[in-house]
Amino acid sequence: MKLEISAKKERETTREYALRILSTNILRLQLVPGTALSEQEIAGELHVSRTPVREAFIHLAEESLLKVLPQKGTYVARINLEHVQESLFLRAKMEHAVMELACTEPFSDDILYELRENIRRQRLCLAKEREDYTGFFELDGFFHGMIYRGCHKGRIWKMIVQNSQNYNRVRILSLSIGSFEMAKLIQQHEEIVSAIAKHDWELGAVVIDQHIRKVIPDLEALEKKYPDYFEQA
Repeated sequence: MKLEISAKKERETTREYALRILSTNILRLQLVPGTALSEQEIAGELHVSRTPVREAFIHLAEESLLKVLPQKGTYVARINLEHVQESLFLRAKMEHAVMELACTEPFSDDILYELRENIRRQRLCLAKEREDYTGFFELDGFFHGMIYRGCHKGRIWKMIVQNSQNYNRVRILSLSIGSFEMAKLIQQHEEIVSAIAKHDWELGAVVIDQHIRKVIPDLEALEKKYPDYFEQA
């Protein structure tokens, strides 16, 4: 087991640091579902004591990203498809509603600028010799989160993120094997910004529905290709 480790951020507590590194590695599938985890080994890799790692384990177990089996150990939880379907339902309904607000209510020019800058950075991910799908995934989250913030619904976006851990692992998995056309997703992001800037809800409704359908992965195909990653009924 080898973690992807970044530097500790300014003012970040050791517990927050351990939690961020672990959740990022689980989300990006560096720690694949079913991987056994050891508090002592992770504490050694992060050069921290076992206490913040133990606290991070507890938090991740509450988020259903870790599974603690008494007398056996702690493992990265397998992906729960029922949770994925719930996240898809929530995301589809809220994206449509927020897009309508963005197109029909006043929207900040500053946030429109941030959205366009975000798209520019998305294109840099696409232009790399090997497409940077993890970088794109992070920017995609920021992009949609900014639209919620522009509609004064930032707390709703945080709620969606907190309840989308299994869904996000599926999306990362799909991006990693090229199931999504990154260029098409970026084009749709540009159309979303255009609809908001023009206050064109008719266009916005069409593009957001197309975009949502585009980002829904083929769950059955993924489950067949990676059966060990998913909870079995």
